[in-house]
Amino acid sequence: MNLLKKLVLAFFVSFAMLAVAPSAMAGKQENQTQAQVAQSLTDTVTAAEETLAAMKSGADKETVMALLKKTKQTAKTIESSVVLANRDRALGKVKKARSAYKKDQHAKAEELMTQAVDKFKKVKEQYHNF
Repeated sequence: MNLLKKLVLAFFVSFAMLAVAPSAMAGKQENQTQAQVAQSLTDTVTAAEETLAAMKSGADKETVMALLKKTKQTAKTIESSVVLANRDRALGKVKKARSAYKKDQHAKAEELMTQAVDKFKKVKEQYHNF
């Protein structure tokens, strides 16, 4: 009988947790407008170029790592299904560049970041030509 009470209580608690979805508490997020997507694309390209410039100028490791993080976060603000796959490919290059930079492979990191900048520019071009 005691085991049955525990099972019923556990079932009730788990069912109650499922009934209140976290997304229902947060409310509906508005989708980005075309102007906001275009601004996100511009901001991302700018952030990626800043990161590449910092790598080439020989800035300290903390600064470059912060810029890599900023590039990643800025790129995640692009909400367009048209360019989603290519954005993710560009983010993959940023991730690899960050990993290489952490391992003090600066030449490889610069090469990967150059590829990432090119990919972000292509993403921007793809969005405007859609």
